[in-house]
Amino acid sequence: MTITTSGFYQKNIDNFIRLNNEVTDLQVQVSTGKKSLSLKQDVQAISSLNASEEHKVEVKKFNDNAGRIISDLERIDISFEQLQNAAVRLKELHIESSNGFLTANERKLFQLEIAGIKEEILSVANGQDALGNGYFSGTSGESEPFKVSNLGVIGYTGTTVEKTLQVSRNTQLRQNFSGDEVFLSAGSVGNKFSIFDAIDEFSESLNYEISSGTSNLLSEGPRVNLVLPASGLGAHYKFDLSVDNQIYEIESKIYGNDFSGLVTEINSHTSSTGITAIVVSGNKIQLSGQRQELKITNFATDLPTTAVQTIGVQKKLGTDITDDVILPHSISNSKVQDKLHKVFEHFVSMRTDLGIAANTAQNIVENSENILVNLNEDISKLEDADMSELLTKLQALLTNKEAAQATFSRLASKNLFDFLG
Repeated sequence: MTITTSGFYQKNIDNFIRLNNEVTDLQVQVSTGKKSLSLKQDVQAISSLNASEEHKVEVKKFNDNAGRIISDLERIDISFEQLQNAAVRLKELHIESSNGFLTANERKLFQLEIAGIKEEILSVANGQDALGNGYFSGTSGESEPFKVSNLGVIGYTGTTVEKTLQVSRNTQLRQNFSGDEVFLSAGSVGNKFSIFDAIDEFSESLNYEISSGTSNLLSEGPRVNLVLPASGLGAHYKFDLSVDNQIYEIESKIYGNDFSGLVTEINSHTSSTGITAIVVSGNKIQLSGQRQELKITNFATDLPTTAVQTIGVQKKLGTDITDDVILPHSISNSKVQDKLHKVFEHFVSMRTDLGIAANTAQNIVENSENILVNLNEDISKLEDADMSELLTKLQALLTNKEAAQATFSRLASKNLFDFLG
């Protein structure tokens, strides 16, 4: 085979280009520490690398979401601790105030502290994160989900569903709580109540003497009107009539708002009490008698909790002025106590739910970090270069390149006579 001069030069140039490309490729691998994967030569390696990189991105996202959940729930837990402490204090105040001998000023002091606790709870309910999103606004992002109307009624403008973040392909965890769940849903299923309403009820109960029922009904004159709670289709009424410190038990079943039976029961004791009763109209009856003191104590009915359960007292006859209100004994004491205990239990339950979510998120963070370590190892095996092997190959290529260059230079300087001679 005959090789022309031009062919000789081209062949050597092609060889130099190939050597330069190989040297450059090895130098890049040395500087980056990564293998140079060719789609034509390393299809399986590239496919495995791409799959591992995609899995890594996914796991990292889940890990970041779980970390964010932990951070948010830690801040909300501080709020729950405040709420739990407030509920404990409310229970303490109820025990301290369950004293029939409290003066009006003493009851007012209790009410002032109760009002302060209510304001504290409302402030917690409107707590915000660093971005101004309410902790208890659900998915709405409302900065202040609880607002007080001109009439003093607290309303909720957030959603009933909490925000969630995905922490695995099949798992989502709560990131916050809805205000409806935390502040408007204490109690059992079918008998939920508002935390704020329970506090108001506690405060209102202190407007009246728990054990003595009412003040002297005859303090303004020998007659007094009582506006009894409507009976509806039927209700049981029971109270003690205290006349000059003598107690008489009054009990009657009332149907269709006809209180004549109750009047008859009261008048059955007139010979001993000196008190007579008449029906004025509907559920209003009048008591009269020349006695020094007349009180009603331990009033109770079996009316539903949604019905009016108080007795209005009108000492100034001829007007509709209500001078006093007699609360059912159960509302003043046991019912308030039960609700306050349920408020405490509710906050404990909410904090438990938070702890479960936070622990789950923490487990996911730890698990995903282990997965990321394994993925990084797999990716490293696929793409990281063996530096010792690379340097050996690079040195061999550089040596071959230098030798080829020297040979080409020597041969290119000779002519035909040099070879013949």
